[in-house]
Amino acid sequence: MRKNIYVLMFTIAAVFNGWSQSHQKFTINNNWVFYKGDIDVSKIENSSTEKEAQWETINIPHTWNNIDATDDTPGYYRGIGWYKKSIFIAEEERPKTKTFIYFEGANQVADLYVNGKRVGQHKGGYTRFHFDISSFLKYGQDNILAVKVDNSHNIDIPPLSADFTFFGGIYRDVFLLKRSAIYFSMDDYSTSGVYISTPEVSKTIAKVEVKSLIKNELIGNKAVNLVNRIIDKYGQTVATTTKKVKFSKNEKNKTVLEAFTIKNPQLWSPDNPYLYNVITQIEDAKTGEVLDQSIEPLGLRWFNFDPEKGFFLNGEHLKLIGTNRHQDYLKKGNALSDEMHMRDIRLLKEMGGNFLRIAHYPQDPTVLEMCDKLGILASVEIPIVNAITESEAFTENCLVMAEEMVKQNNNHPSLIIWAYMNEVLLRLPFSQKTEKARYEIYAKNVTQLASKIEAHIRELDSSRYTMIPNHGAISRYKDAGLTAVPMILGWNLYQGWYGGVFKGFDENLDELHELFPNQALIVTEYGADVHPRLHSFESNRFDYTVEYGNKYHEHYLKSIVERPFIVGANIWNLNDFYSESRGYALPRTNLKGITTLNREKKDTWWLYKTYLSKEPVVKFGQNQWTIRGGVAESGTQHCTQPVTVYSNGNSVELLHNGKTYNVEVKNNIARFSIPFVNGTNALVAKSVIDSKTFVDVMDVDFRLAPNKFSDYKDEFYQLNVLLGSKRIYEDKKQSIIWIPEKAYQAGSWGFVGGEPYQPKTKYGSLPSSELDIIDSENDPIYQTQRVGIEQFKLDVPDGKYAITLHWAELESDKEHEKLVYNLGDDKVKEDISDRVYNILINTVYVEKQFNLRARYGSEKAVQIKYEIQVTSGKGIIIDFEKIKGLPVLNAFQVRRM
Repeated sequence: MRKNIYVLMFTIAAVFNGWSQSHQKFTINNNWVFYKGDIDVSKIENSSTEKEAQWETINIPHTWNNIDATDDTPGYYRGIGWYKKSIFIAEEERPKTKTFIYFEGANQVADLYVNGKRVGQHKGGYTRFHFDISSFLKYGQDNILAVKVDNSHNIDIPPLSADFTFFGGIYRDVFLLKRSAIYFSMDDYSTSGVYISTPEVSKTIAKVEVKSLIKNELIGNKAVNLVNRIIDKYGQTVATTTKKVKFSKNEKNKTVLEAFTIKNPQLWSPDNPYLYNVITQIEDAKTGEVLDQSIEPLGLRWFNFDPEKGFFLNGEHLKLIGTNRHQDYLKKGNALSDEMHMRDIRLLKEMGGNFLRIAHYPQDPTVLEMCDKLGILASVEIPIVNAITESEAFTENCLVMAEEMVKQNNNHPSLIIWAYMNEVLLRLPFSQKTEKARYEIYAKNVTQLASKIEAHIRELDSSRYTMIPNHGAISRYKDAGLTAVPMILGWNLYQGWYGGVFKGFDENLDELHELFPNQALIVTEYGADVHPRLHSFESNRFDYTVEYGNKYHEHYLKSIVERPFIVGANIWNLNDFYSESRGYALPRTNLKGITTLNREKKDTWWLYKTYLSKEPVVKFGQNQWTIRGGVAESGTQHCTQPVTVYSNGNSVELLHNGKTYNVEVKNNIARFSIPFVNGTNALVAKSVIDSKTFVDVMDVDFRLAPNKFSDYKDEFYQLNVLLGSKRIYEDKKQSIIWIPEKAYQAGSWGFVGGEPYQPKTKYGSLPSSELDIIDSENDPIYQTQRVGIEQFKLDVPDGKYAITLHWAELESDKEHEKLVYNLGDDKVKEDISDRVYNILINTVYVEKQFNLRARYGSEKAVQIKYEIQVTSGKGIIIDFEKIKGLPVLNAFQVRRM
């Protein structure tokens, strides 16, 4: 393979041997300065010393929201930022070179100034754009580039609202381009000026068309040769044409079309992502000098969607299963390097996925480039999310974004679907019931906008399908006429998470097929939030545990696979991503990724790999859970807990501390019950697949908690308990395992009195609060509590102990903006009543008139440590003496000193 790459590189180098030095493209990402706020543009070049001191040196990609959008303070800066850079342009370039600045993305309105003069503006945060700066440059000296970027809410620019953070800044690469006076035009929405289409492809023949858009900025006439070559992956030319083209002076955007026929073509597919390259050159007709050139990928394939039988690629059925993707990374926001984008697509391919929904906006060009190379089929969409603005300006911006999307991504063989309007009837600006007439007008306008976008996309590209992703309120979309507009219907379904139960998903799929028998159906989103450090053996909806997420995906995967009319499905999401308005188990983050923000693989990633990948797999589930804990079973020195192993073998042999267990694999999972002992537990899983033995190993540090202290054989050291909770939380940074509460029994430990705190919603009670807890990196410790607790007792041996009590007031007097994605409430005003109580430890008052909210405020992590001496076998008794309201306790720690 490496040899083939070298041959290809050598061939391309040979083809461009007559290359013009005026054709250059290079990044100018380094050594910019950035100012957060607005500045008078006339002062940009000569900023005052005071202002200059406030500029910080940065490199691009850059966002100004990577910190403030992820901290404990609600809201993040949405406004103006200025970028400035000096570039030197040589004197000798004056008569020869056209100079452009090219942006891969800046969110969301960008204005460019060169040497204090305004060059132009681009609206929209997710598509590429460029400016011709030739006439603004000073030659033989430094030039000041200044870019004003504004990510303020704008009612005329989508997205208006969404469950993701609108990071501001120049967050993708910036290039300087130099061209001769005759070049492939970028006027057509910042494309390369070369468009590839394949009007006919079969196993025996492929017809290829290459359309070039050429611009002449010479003051005289000019004749050039347009040369097209198609080369295979070994560097061999399989087709070539040369056409002489004559230009009159200053002739703009001349279109030249060339056609090719390739016999017995190599077909592109996920299993064989074979890419040709189309090399297109403009040569001086007299000298042979290459004035401009383009290299575009060519993948030869054909496909169709069948509403009953599914998706077919190159005449063969293919179930489309993969993920969605957001462009975030831990502490970086959306300002990622090419390599980080590449890594994500490799993660999807390694998992065995063959389908990527690039949601909810066009992403870095590297993403589709990698889809082409690795064989990942893809859809891409413009960022109309939740709602529209009923204005001409909004409509025009949507149509421009659609044209940018289609033209900029036209040449990618991996791309099969254009999409728009994600869940656009979700967050309604009008009540369907109380403002019915106004809502009907709004819904009609939504459908009219969809029809305009649909017609425009189909006019631009008739070879691909179109899709609108909708949420589960089917009747809204059907009654509005929106389901009749696109070729494919996408459905974002979350039964068993936002509401309902798992079987509701199956029923929904069957209902959709019955309602829309003539349209292909894709499950464009499904998922459950999973915090990889939270576990429970009695998992429930909205507890954010690994175990509930596993149950959710196991059910959904089975239901999707067994229905051929579901042509494809995209997990929401490949990775966790930032959503500033969320609280939840990890605030500011949507946790539905099958990998974390820093791409740690969750169990669900391994579940899909085991099912989808052709590679042998043996992998411990919960494989990152290396610090476990639990209570010793009565009369024993162990705690039995479940262990899962993902495998595509028939059975798994598990060795635990010298003992062997054998279990049959069912639905790619082997399930064991293992008696963990205090200390190190060595686990080895083996499975024979295709006559070879594959092995995975894991060491678990198990912290066994006493049942009865008198039966506990090891020296008691520490206990960490979550009150009002069935969850287990692993704090890796502090090497602590928090275990669920239990009721007190003589000789043991536990709570007396009270009830678990369960926030009330119109969908019932939730197992934990979803508030963002201030001053804590471990919110799950504080998001549950026991309300009305009377005592916490421990019959510990005599000795010196440190006791830490943890609180957070979970009833707030603040108004919280609740995500419509969660429970459907726009705002919730929570009732609050003061809690006043005394706290005694072994009959000694340690807190009097304790008023949590008055002393510390709501939603804030509070911990107080007390040191005591236990004597005469009295153990520890903590009393909560009610004065007003109900006492609460969120978590408890005891450590023998």
